[in-house]
This record gives sequence, structure tokens and C-alpha cells, in this order.
Amino acid sequence: MADENRQKTVVQEKVRLESKLFSKTWVQLAWIIFLVVIIRTVAWPLRNIALVGWVYGWDAYSQDGLRVLPGKPTKFSNGELVPTFPDLVTGFTAFFATALGLTFLLIFGLRLYERSRKTNENRHS
Repeated sequence: MADENRQKTVVQEKVRLESKLFSKTWVQLAWIIFLVVIIRTVAWPLRNIALVGWVYGWDAYSQDGLRVLPGKPTKFSNGELVPTFPDLVTGFTAFFATALGLTFLLIFGLRLYERSRKTNENRHS
């Protein structure tokens, strides 16, 4: 009987914490909202800095005050349209680096928490 309970416990423990957490719809929605907020407030302004630096050089942003204007089509504050290739590369990089990076960081943190929780349970058992 004890072996059977131990086997059930081992099978139950193999389900990772992040799998349990992200199986809930409200957690998925909260994570998407969190990513959208971070991308819009942190990643996109950094992307705009990188875009100006790529096309015109870093002095254009820092000394001349050149910026990317909001809206479509994407324009610089000097009135010129943003070249398509740098626009796409910086946009995809900002999105994927932020979304994937934060997701991997969350999974890593949950696994560390899970490992430390198991270690503490084993010490107190």
C-alpha cells in the first residue's frame, strides 16, 4: 500500500508547476496582458531608439533629437518614412526578445521555486 501511494506521488510530481499554472485560462490572459504592457511601455520605446540609431546613427537620437513618430505609416520626426527592413527587424526583435525572454524567465523562476519547495519539504520530512 505504501509503495502504491509513493508511485502515485511520483507520477503527480512529474507535472511541472508551469504546466499547472498555465493550464488556467485566467493565468494565460493575465500573462498576455502583462506582456502587452511591457512590450508597449518598455520594449517598443527601446525599439524606436534602436531604429533611429540603425538608420541615422546614435548621434541623431541623442544629440539631434530625431524620434519615431506614432501612427502609420511609420515616420521619423524629420518627415521621412522609415525603411521597411530596419522597421521589420527591430519590431520583430523587440517583440520576440521580450515575449520569449520574459516567458523563459518565468518558467525558470517557477522551476527554481518548485525545486526549493521540494528541498524544504524533504528537510522537514
